[in-house]
Amino acid sequence: MPSRSPSDCRDLAYWMKRSVEELANLRSEPSNHAVHDLRVALRRCRSIASVMREIDPHPDWEEMRGCAKKLFRSLGDLRDAHIMAEWLQKLHPEENALKRQLLDSLETEEKNARARAMRRATRFDEKRWTKLAQSLRVRMRKVPPDSAAAHCLAFERLEEAKELHRRALRTESAKPWHALRIGIKHFRYTVESLLPTAHAEWCDSLKRVQDVLGDIHDLDVLSEMLAKAGANQPVEILQNWQVRCENERQLNLQTYRQLALGTASIWTQWQSGFSREEWEHYAKARIQATRAAMDPKPGRNTVMARIAMRLWSQLRLRKAGEIFSDKKERRVLQTAARLSGVRNGDQKKMREKSTKSFLLDSPVPPGWTFSEWERAAWAIRFERGAEPSLKNKRFAQLAAEQQTKIYLLAGILRLAIAAQKSGVSKSSSLRLEVLPQGLLLHAFAVEDSPKNAARFTEAKQQLERALGKPILIQAEPLDASQASAKTELQPPVPISIVR
Repeated sequence: MPSRSPSDCRDLAYWMKRSVEELANLRSEPSNHAVHDLRVALRRCRSIASVMREIDPHPDWEEMRGCAKKLFRSLGDLRDAHIMAEWLQKLHPEENALKRQLLDSLETEEKNARARAMRRATRFDEKRWTKLAQSLRVRMRKVPPDSAAAHCLAFERLEEAKELHRRALRTESAKPWHALRIGIKHFRYTVESLLPTAHAEWCDSLKRVQDVLGDIHDLDVLSEMLAKAGANQPVEILQNWQVRCENERQLNLQTYRQLALGTASIWTQWQSGFSREEWEHYAKARIQATRAAMDPKPGRNTVMARIAMRLWSQLRLRKAGEIFSDKKERRVLQTAARLSGVRNGDQKKMREKSTKSFLLDSPVPPGWTFSEWERAAWAIRFERGAEPSLKNKRFAQLAAEQQTKIYLLAGILRLAIAAQKSGVSKSSSLRLEVLPQGLLLHAFAVEDSPKNAARFTEAKQQLERALGKPILIQAEPLDASQASAKTELQPPVPISIVR
């Protein structure tokens, strides 16, 4: 692809438009260059969609990937035939029987692949692709370039690639190195689209590493081809090819190790772009982006989240347990409350179940542990409906401590939802008081009605069990200004208590 200045943003809109342009070039002249350029453009689009689905599982992302899938694969088959023929000429310029056999086979394969690619190019739905480009361009605004959320998504790709790097270094077998190549690709394309400033600095090293890993993969594929085709050839000829192939592979492995190890490692360079002090900020931004993309009623959910955090603070002040002094546990509740209103469009499951599955399938945010992220997902799962129970097989497999914390967090969410439905619109409308027999929750500006009484009675039960003490609810139908004027030292006179 032609080089561009850093000021040019190669975002999704750029690559989707470029795909249509390169498709026209392929149809008019199906050259190797046209095949390569169209495949590059489609690969960028599919890669961005894969990343964005982690915070926005809108059907249009999957549709875009599916729209280009068959054409992309047919172009891949054609490109592979080109690459293998080039490697044969490079490794063994001299003619021999095995080389001629492989070249003839690749020529036949290339003709068939070219025919398939042209059929797919003819059938490609440009109108639908253009409409998807318009809708997805709007959805991309949830993650502005160079934003904290963009840094979070790129950092997660970097961590995934770094783990693949560790695995690859422990062996020389083909599979781990191929996985590393894919991981580096995902990181490169994410940086290219979401972090244009960092990409301007890292583009050379990213391309260099991807090229080296691509050569290693090509040589592994060629080695397999030689093994299959050389079965009916003299042993000396096959061994000569294998030696040349392995020598070239070792040179590329050595080049990668020189780039990836030592004080001047590319991994150190890339990691320096994501300061540890910013990880918490990245995580919050990604969570907010998920909420913005998936919550159809963010205003209502904001009220509920504030109520939940008010309950947490009141329980901490009343010394209801050591857990309420844990800042990380407070973060878990805050995240669960903020994401409790998201919907991922899965109609086969209840909303809470599908949200839990979506979150557990997403990468753990920077600065979080898996157990913390898991608690947030399970708390949302049990904010409504049946209470957590060992009858739930997956919940039963969790550690006892994890189950206890989830039970408490979900109990707070249940009570917060009930308070909102009963008319609480401000977190300051709730105040907790310690009584000899348990806790008394004052709910100001709440109508003292049988409906609200029943709602509170059902919602408070799980939190009561988690705390090990009863909670009495006192509904006080006062004006919001009157409620805020009440002080902790002057509690109002009870009107009624819902037990």
